[in-house]
Amino acid sequence: MYMLNTSLPRDGPKHTARRITLRAKGILAFMALAAYVGSVGFMLSRERDQFLRFAIELERVYSQESKLAKASYAVSHSILKWDVAFFSSPELDPAFAEQVALDVELAQAGLVGVSEFYPELAGDIDRMNANVDRLRAEPSRASLVWMRDHARDLAERLDRVTRQLRGRKNVLWDNYRREYAASSLKAALIGSIGAAAFGAAMTLFLARLARDVQDFASRALQIVSGQRGLSPLAVTRRDEIGDLMEAVNRMESEMRRWEQQLELANEQRFHKEKMAAIGSLAAAVAHEINNPIAAIAGIAQSMKDSCEAARSPWGREQPDLILAQTQRIATISRQIAELTAPHPAEAELLDLNTLVRNICTFIGYDKRFHNIRLVLELDPQIPAITAVADHLTQILMNLVINAADALEDIERPDPTIVVATRASEGELLVTVTDNGKGMNGDVLSRAFEKSFTTKPADKGRGLGLFLCKALIEGCGNRIELESTLDVGTAARIYLTLPERAVEQ
Repeated sequence: MYMLNTSLPRDGPKHTARRITLRAKGILAFMALAAYVGSVGFMLSRERDQFLRFAIELERVYSQESKLAKASYAVSHSILKWDVAFFSSPELDPAFAEQVALDVELAQAGLVGVSEFYPELAGDIDRMNANVDRLRAEPSRASLVWMRDHARDLAERLDRVTRQLRGRKNVLWDNYRREYAASSLKAALIGSIGAAAFGAAMTLFLARLARDVQDFASRALQIVSGQRGLSPLAVTRRDEIGDLMEAVNRMESEMRRWEQQLELANEQRFHKEKMAAIGSLAAAVAHEINNPIAAIAGIAQSMKDSCEAARSPWGREQPDLILAQTQRIATISRQIAELTAPHPAEAELLDLNTLVRNICTFIGYDKRFHNIRLVLELDPQIPAITAVADHLTQILMNLVINAADALEDIERPDPTIVVATRASEGELLVTVTDNGKGMNGDVLSRAFEKSFTTKPADKGRGLGLFLCKALIEGCGNRIELESTLDVGTAARIYLTLPERAVEQ
């Protein structure tokens, strides 16, 4: 069954991308910050391990230096005592040999600690033990000189080791200070970069959030103030703010849709009221003129009968003319009554050709059509169609009146509007063609837009073609426009036939 309705498509924006809530973004930001802090902590812990190694190495150097100092003191003190004994007496006292043995044992105690990190001294300890045994066996100045010279060599080696150890200690201190400075600078840079990056990210996020909220609030105010037909608010967020933006877009789309439906309903109600008023007036006028017309027709018929009875040919034409005109008046009254009679809001079986003929006859009385030739090319073979009569009446009246407006104020020898019907491949095609002003490409592309019109304000509000398109496409049918500037325009309505009608 074919039926026209006023439903409009919902064109609200749809969003199918993955959604990330503000809470999830906060958790991700916290995780990123925690990961950053953890990585910085790990890096600093490695730096701390390096400093710990430096500290352990320095502590070991200090321990070695202390042992070296003790050993050097013991050896130097023994050499000093031996020099005094050597120059104070030409002969050595045997008891002095025991004293020398005690000094050697004291020096050996220090050397044992040094030999832990300087094993080359093990041979010197053995040589000192051998020299002590020799001094005990032969307490002489030669044995003492031998021992003293060896002790001096040992003292020199200990001095060299001490200098090397101090050089190593200085190197360690320099490395420690250099690593500490580098580590401090690195920590400061990492902290500054991290704080700057986190601050910049938060600033950018909050600035974008504030901008989006401002756009959302501005669009909401525009909608509340009554602005419609705005381009959808760009949704670049995938969180609750993005959901709000989509909701605003849907709200604007739904409000525009419902306002369009309300306006279309008002236009249809106005059309019905207008046709009802015309019908009431036509019925009243028809009621008032029916009796005079009947009387005139009766008198004309009586005159005709009298002439025929008297076989008087001179008076037959006048009664026939009167009867033809009274029949014409009756036909016009009936057509107006049929066109303006209330029709049900539901679809009903219609004779499309009769409807088109009545509409064109009714509109033809408009003064705009006085100089226009209105041609009907109706295919008598088209089947009946199930549709809402008021909808088709409103659509065809709008198209024919638009065609008449296109022919206004143009100089053509034969201004013509052709209304045609024909069946074609499961469809009924209704065409309204004029040879008027036509439209250029820009105007043609916007012809079906709401409130778009090229007519003066007192002749149109840009709702005619918009209403036609809404009524036609609301039930899956279509309407097309073809126009050439200064040549004319053709409006084609394609109405789908039921399957039974197609088979017949």
